[in-house]
Amino acid sequence: MPGPDLHIHSNASDGALTPQEIVARAAELGLPAIAITDHDTVAGVGAALEAGRGLTLEVIPAVELSAELHGRGMHILGYFIDPADQALATRLTHLRSVRIDRAERIVASLRRGGLDVTFHDVLNAADGGAVGRAHIAHVLVAAGHATSVSDAFDRLLGRERRHYVPKPTGTAAEVIGWIREAGGVAVVAHPALSDIDDLIGHLASLGVVGIEAYHGSHDHETRQHYVGLAADHGLVCTGGSDFHGDDAEGNPLGSADVPDAVLASLRAAHRAQSSEPGQ
Repeated sequence: MPGPDLHIHSNASDGALTPQEIVARAAELGLPAIAITDHDTVAGVGAALEAGRGLTLEVIPAVELSAELHGRGMHILGYFIDPADQALATRLTHLRSVRIDRAERIVASLRRGGLDVTFHDVLNAADGGAVGRAHIAHVLVAAGHATSVSDAFDRLLGRERRHYVPKPTGTAAEVIGWIREAGGVAVVAHPALSDIDDLIGHLASLGVVGIEAYHGSHDHETRQHYVGLAADHGLVCTGGSDFHGDDAEGNPLGSADVPDAVLASLRAAHRAQSSEPGQ
C-alpha cells in the first residue's frame, strides 16, 4: 500500500494541477493522506479540503515558506496550520508581493542580457499562482532561451548565476513562529538540497519538530542519514514527493515511499505542541 505524500504543489504556486485534480489523482493512487504545500500561499488548501470531503483520503492543510539562518537559506514546511488565520494571511500576502518584485527584477536582468521575455509572460505562466523562478524558467523554455527548466536554472536563474536575484525572507525563528502561531508544526524541507545538516540542532531549538527525511530526491542512503539525524535531535521524520505536475521536472505524485508511521508521528508532535503552555 502507498504511504502519505506530504509535499505537493498545486497551481496556486508553481505546480501544474489544480488542488481538485491532485486530490482526485491521490485518491486514484490509494494514498492515505496528502498535504498541499504551496509556496507562500494557502490559496489551494480550501479547494483541496473540499475535494477531499467524503473520501478516505486525508487532506492536511500546509504551506512551504523560505527562511534564513546564519545567512543560509532553507525551506520550512508548516503542517496542520489554520488556513483562515488572519495573521498568517497578512504575512503570506506580503511574501507574494516580495515574489512579484523579485520576478520583475529577474526579468529586467534577463532583458538587459538580451533575452526577449516580459513580466507579462511570467504572470501568464503563473496564471494567478504565487510567482516564482519556475514560472520564469518556463517562459525561457517557451521562448527558446533554455532547453528545459533545469537548463534555465543551471545557466541563468540558479544561485550564483548571472540573473539570480536573492529573495528577501524571514529568519528561521520568525517563520517557525508564524507557523506555530497559525496552529501548525514546522518541519525542515528537503534538507539535503539545502545542505543545512549543521543547523538542524539550532532549528530544533527554535521549534522545528521534524525533518523531511523521505523527500523524493533523497536516495536510500540519504534517507537513512536523515532518519538518524532526526533521532539524534528528537525530531520526527516526514516525507513527500515534492510533486509539481506530470510535465514538471521532479517526482511523480506518491513516489517518495513514505512510511505510514510518518503521519502518526507528525500528528503526535502536533498534539504535543498544541498542549504546550501558550499554545
